[in-house]
Amino acid sequence: MDPETSIDDLPRFSPVAFNDHAGQLWIVTILSLIYSALVVTARAYIKYKMFGFDDILIALALVFHLAQSIALFAGLNSGLGKFNSITPMEQWATSSKSTLAAVILGLLALSLAKCSLLALILRIIGSRSGKMKLFCIGLMEFSSAWGIGSCLALFVNCRANTLLSMITVKKCPNQDKRWAVITAIDIFIEILTWLLVVRLSWTVNMSFTHKCQVVMAFSFRIPLIALSACHLAYFGKYPTSAEPQFAVTNSLLFQQAMIAWSLISATVPNLRNFLKSFSIGMGFPLPVDLSTYGSNNVYALRSLENKHSKATSSAAVAGTPGNWRPDQDLNQTRVSHYFRSNNRKIALEIEEGSRTGSQEMIINKEVAWSITYGDHH
Repeated sequence: MDPETSIDDLPRFSPVAFNDHAGQLWIVTILSLIYSALVVTARAYIKYKMFGFDDILIALALVFHLAQSIALFAGLNSGLGKFNSITPMEQWATSSKSTLAAVILGLLALSLAKCSLLALILRIIGSRSGKMKLFCIGLMEFSSAWGIGSCLALFVNCRANTLLSMITVKKCPNQDKRWAVITAIDIFIEILTWLLVVRLSWTVNMSFTHKCQVVMAFSFRIPLIALSACHLAYFGKYPTSAEPQFAVTNSLLFQQAMIAWSLISATVPNLRNFLKSFSIGMGFPLPVDLSTYGSNNVYALRSLENKHSKATSSAAVAGTPGNWRPDQDLNQTRVSHYFRSNNRKIALEIEEGSRTGSQEMIINKEVAWSITYGDHH
């Protein structure tokens, strides 16, 4: 290299200038994809051989994230992020189609990330019936409907090849109103999901510290509310701009941040043992991992066989309070012992959900005692 040649004179992949911010979008899009892929890969490693429906959804979200990134790369090669006045008119249609495709794929990725988190909560609730389970299922369906409905709302009365042209206001009217509704529902879903986690945590019998750990793990979703609001503020500026290809850049930057953070925050509740390996603890002291079942605090239940006793199964149950996990019950143990005394029958039932083989601590073991007294006829 000529020593007299300055760094500013060297050719660059995508230089940033007052009329060209494509380089910023290149950087943020690539970094967003890398961070998301790393976190999802860590999740797959931790949950190897323990995958559930929530893991399938987060994998699909990553696929849609990759697809919207490819759409953005195509748009960036056609003038996206630059002034319309310095790009050929024939490129406007390509950048418009690429941007619309990226926005729709991004909405689907966000919707799948929401559903993945709700599917994880549904696994925590497990086979228990009640209002919380129905509410969680309803919220998951609502999130799916939000994703599909948002995509349809952007398609209605809008020509894809004119999205970033000078006539976008005429060919794609009411863009600001459409995004206002989409964003309002998005924020509403995030708030309801967080409140559901708080409600679920406070109904479980465990220490206050463990409750705070659970709520904090799910609270990583809260910054999405601010990102969504900023995205709306910037997205409403491009339809009336004289340079829409350039004006849409900031909103697309926030879109990349939203998708990446949505996938990361949906994975954080699954990374507890990963964080514990680095002694981070998310601000709280982490208890010892008791998932190995090598301690003395393990009790075996035997079948009771006599004319006054019935047993349905036997299992090894570890008495580990605060042992949270999302897996479904692998088996159910019920021991019932009946005996008579002075024409009175005492029925003692012990129900336990035995959850074994987990590498996660996400939901605690529950023991329910039911004692019934009644006259025997």
